[in-house]
Amino acid sequence: ATAPYLHNGSVPTLDDLLKPQDERPTRFCVGSRQFDPVKVGLKTEGGDTCPPGLTDFDTRSLGNSSRGHSFEGTERDVTKLPSGVLGPKFTDEQRLDLIEYLKTL
Repeated sequence: ATAPYLHNGSVPTLDDLLKPQDERPTRFCVGSRQFDPVKVGLKTEGGDTCPPGLTDFDTRSLGNSSRGHSFEGTERDVTKLPSGVLGPKFTDEQRLDLIEYLKTL
């Protein structure tokens, strides 16, 4: 699969996907073919507006949510996780190590 991720394209990189929901970007530009090899996904830059030719994707709009499929908290028993949470929060080192492993597949 290619970026952006989730069923509605609401997460621009694997790095963002492996973060808690509240740490994911709420807006990013889509339409570029620029790839971020470190975060594995769409190259995103901050700013309030997208450059010409790109489209603003706002996860706060109806149908664009990036909620769910998240890794957060400390609970290790998967039967006790809240809805939409797949596992406990990764440390920065764990997240980067997992991304490096995924790059080898």
